[in-house]
Amino acid sequence: MTTPLLLCRSQIDAQRWDQLIQQSQQRVVYGYSWYLDVVSPGWSALVWPSAEEYQVVMPLPIRKKWGLPVIQQPFFCQYLGLFSAIPLTKDIADAFLRVLDRHFRYISSYTFHPDNTPLLADLLPTYPSIQYQRLHTHWLPLNQPYAGIEGRYSQDRKKNLKRASKAGWTIREQEDIVPLIDMFRTYHAQGIQGGVSEKAYELLKALYRELRKRGLVQVLYAGLGSEPHAGVMLVEEGKRVIYLFNAADQTGRKQNARTYLLDQYLRSHSNLDSVFDFESPEVPSIVDYYRSFGAEKKAFYSIRKNSLPFPLREIQEWRIRQATLSS
Repeated sequence: MTTPLLLCRSQIDAQRWDQLIQQSQQRVVYGYSWYLDVVSPGWSALVWPSAEEYQVVMPLPIRKKWGLPVIQQPFFCQYLGLFSAIPLTKDIADAFLRVLDRHFRYISSYTFHPDNTPLLADLLPTYPSIQYQRLHTHWLPLNQPYAGIEGRYSQDRKKNLKRASKAGWTIREQEDIVPLIDMFRTYHAQGIQGGVSEKAYELLKALYRELRKRGLVQVLYAGLGSEPHAGVMLVEEGKRVIYLFNAADQTGRKQNARTYLLDQYLRSHSNLDSVFDFESPEVPSIVDYYRSFGAEKKAFYSIRKNSLPFPLREIQEWRIRQATLSS
């Protein structure tokens, strides 16, 4: 097969690109050009078979560091990888990995769509310069009656839902994301290693504006009276719903407000040909919570690479070790 081409953002035809993402087996909102423009301005891509015809593409979120192009998975973008209008084969995936390995000396992090996992399981071990790990998200199919969805809840989740139902929660959809961000800043940010920068909050606001303009986002709040105590931001595109952002204060946590919010959403969206993606981090307590809704574990690969010249290589490896020890 011909070698995939590396294109910068200005060389990419956005209409042709977005059409491929929409038609691909891997369709997910993260892959659209307009989404990448927000979360990773200046992104590039590998495309095949030519610059005029896209059958397989691989978006690459690139930043400049030390004067070199560095690949780094952006915030609010759990996975990217290979998007294809044709059946993916091992040869195609291998061709993309070869070009990626040849062109980039430093990959801080890059994650592949779960659909790519079977092909990558055999290929990644053949690339000695690339380190990889298997991560997981959790998906809940909605193409069943609510009774089937609720029947998969764990006993603890059912008990907590009953308690939440007695609390008197009211749910409102709002177009203002600021209360949700403020709630996260106050009650969640301090528990995140390294904290959360204001740039991340500004990025979320910009992304929300773009999603709302396209009619792809809902922000739901659970309140007692007029005061919200929990909220969720849900992105709906194609046959996928992404649990992109959420927060709850102490009252919301104690009285299971997010459980109530999620259950009400799942109830109203049952019998739809769609999948709810919880966007699970690798945190055991959060994984247990999402699994308690009956969600299924889905594996995906994350890669990194450090072939930087001395002393940059040693400095970066030291930083990674320090971050690991302190987490």
